[in-house]
Amino acid sequence: MFLRGLLDPAPIRKLARDVLGALQRDGWLAGGADPERAALRPPARDFKNANFVPGYTDVQRIEYLHALPHDPALTSVLRALVGEDVFCHPRKVARLVWPAGLGTTPGLYVHQDFVVEGVADMFTTWVPFVDCPPELGGLAILTGSQNEGVQARFDAVDPDDERWASTHYRVGDVLLFHCLTAHGALPNRTDRLRLSADYRWQSASTPVPADALGPHLAGALPGWDELGADWADRSWVAPPEGVRVVERSGGEAAGVPASRFVTVPEQSPAEGEHVVLAGLFNNLRDAFRPTKAGDREAVVDYRIAGEGTDHHWQLVVSGGECAVAARPDSVGQVTISASFADYLKIVSGKMDPMGALGSGRLRIEGAAELAVEQLNWFRD
Repeated sequence: MFLRGLLDPAPIRKLARDVLGALQRDGWLAGGADPERAALRPPARDFKNANFVPGYTDVQRIEYLHALPHDPALTSVLRALVGEDVFCHPRKVARLVWPAGLGTTPGLYVHQDFVVEGVADMFTTWVPFVDCPPELGGLAILTGSQNEGVQARFDAVDPDDERWASTHYRVGDVLLFHCLTAHGALPNRTDRLRLSADYRWQSASTPVPADALGPHLAGALPGWDELGADWADRSWVAPPEGVRVVERSGGEAAGVPASRFVTVPEQSPAEGEHVVLAGLFNNLRDAFRPTKAGDREAVVDYRIAGEGTDHHWQLVVSGGECAVAARPDSVGQVTISASFADYLKIVSGKMDPMGALGSGRLRIEGAAELAVEQLNWFRD
């Protein structure tokens, strides 16, 4: 649902200026100039880099970033759609997207928010903070995808597929979509940042993931007490009383619950597991850092035992690039094996990998030293 001019643009434009000011103070923009006109200072920063955190922390301190979705014009739409008990997740995701020519940033890949959050019938509202013509990299959605169940993640928006829809967004516009809608950003072809935010909504009668109640990038960022120390109102990040909180890592559920809003096709457990693993291994590929791998090469097999089937994935590092593939024909130098449930617990930090090795729930065959070494080639 595209809502043209739903919100008052004036406070959002001020928010954009406050965001740019915070980033300028952290060195993202050249100093001594109006932050709205200041040139970017490479290197590009994104969620995967440690140099992203200081500036992003200051952005998360801005109260209106969290107050914005509570505008009555927006909440009234969500109440009419979801119900009177709808609430916005305290975790707000600010998107600070660098030009494609200066480095890659998250958002270009296509995904579904259900796989990230695991909340049935959750909705996302995407709000641009600046006017966003196509060349600035606005959001695109795959029309009809909300009725096709969970899908394997695409690499990017396909410009030749007529089902993809985007527009020239203006400040005050809102794009609202169901959590099964496949979406992704267009590349930023300009010389400036694209500023926007994702706000996610659900019924209070549905359990909420615990990590949706904390700040985005929790662990790297301070908690709400520090981020909101100077706010006039902390209700922006308070969940409704009585909501049931569950521990959840995105992608743990291979199936999709029945929906009030979209058609959920039947999907076997094996198909659902494959989709979840596709997302995890594509994320791993995206986190690859060539400078950390140097001239090393590796072929790592993953054998994941699912419900009624075994999933075989392979990670290949060669020539400074990383690729992943399902059901490869070749055999790797080392094989890492685990059950589907245990592997998800390990990658989400809920199971200690060394403990899993000791108990036999995680197994390594072949070049064990390579299995350990390659872990250092991803992220900063």
